[in-house]
Amino acid sequence: MQLRLIRNNELDQAAALADAIFRNDGDLSMKQLFPAIFQPGISHSYGAFTSDGTLAAFMGLVPSVIQAEDILLEVFSIGAVCTAPAYRGVGLAGQLLKLCQAHAARAGASLIFVSGDRSLYERAGCVPFGAAVHAELTQDSAQALAAAAGDAWTLRPMQPGDLPAVNRLLLSRQAGHVHSPAELGLLLGAAAYAGVLGLPQRTLVAERDGSIEGFVAVAVAPAAGDGAGAVQPAAGGGAGAALPAAGDGAGAALPAPESDAPNQGTALEWAGRPEAVAALLAKAALCTGTSKLQVPVPWQERSLLSLLRDARAAMTGGANSGTVCIADRGALLRQTEAFRASRNIGLSAATDDRGLISLLFDPASPLLPAGTPEGDATLPLPYMAGLNFI
Repeated sequence: MQLRLIRNNELDQAAALADAIFRNDGDLSMKQLFPAIFQPGISHSYGAFTSDGTLAAFMGLVPSVIQAEDILLEVFSIGAVCTAPAYRGVGLAGQLLKLCQAHAARAGASLIFVSGDRSLYERAGCVPFGAAVHAELTQDSAQALAAAAGDAWTLRPMQPGDLPAVNRLLLSRQAGHVHSPAELGLLLGAAAYAGVLGLPQRTLVAERDGSIEGFVAVAVAPAAGDGAGAVQPAAGGGAGAALPAAGDGAGAALPAPESDAPNQGTALEWAGRPEAVAALLAKAALCTGTSKLQVPVPWQERSLLSLLRDARAAMTGGANSGTVCIADRGALLRQTEAFRASRNIGLSAATDDRGLISLLFDPASPLLPAGTPEGDATLPLPYMAGLNFI
């Protein structure tokens, strides 16, 4: 068995293997949902090949940059991990993971985010991280949220010309992935996590006096009697309205929907004024076939959380999505040095990788000095199961 980097002419074979594992007949291909993994370019993904060139196992690896406060984290994400049935049980995934970890370290990455939490990743040092509050909007709480947000904005479907303004909103967040407008457009068009959930993706903006002040992308069921749904997807000329649902089955190794009920939706990404975002979330919950809208909010978005809490949305705490491991401890310390110096964060309590991840990213970390206000010494991260899901 040969384990090595995937070549461009082998990506179709990788997508076919992933489709066989994760997708059902009639579903969109993984190649369409995850272009960062399966489209030709400079690939970072690894595969295990038999002597005749057959791909036996695959592990997708994608680099990205996360802006957190005033610093940039160079990271990788792992996803679309799959092994052909005939080659399971011989440790191929574990070997590929080691290659990916070494690759990320050589590239200067600080962290590797993994969309799963299997024992394979736990053995490799991947741990839960960060904190998020999972809010649930019902029709009643959505109406209360809409009333609290006010009617200062025109709420409408996102159009192609809105893309630069939306990207500026995303870049202005306290924590988020760094993209160009073109890269953001590819992510919106791929609709990866909505495809995993088997729901159409819809995008909305809140506009006031000619300025876009809010944006949301949601995966929601169409409104009753309207195949397209009351909230339309991002338009791209004649083709923009054709973002189909990706089917019901996402495969055993992809994350399950927040609920098995087909009329429950999920907020994927948002940015802008908290009140504008709240108005858009309420509209998405009220004007589609979605009876409940799940809104996973990173801990640092306190203003939006306050609006949701005041609207009496059901709220439960938890970690961020997936797991994370340190690619290179030295790189993580270098990339977080300015933040740690500004907050006077010492490292003496972080004796291992798990402790360092907790100290940096968990607002309630037991390793923080007693009396530290929650979140004041914590590096924020975006919620990882949104538009940037790998």
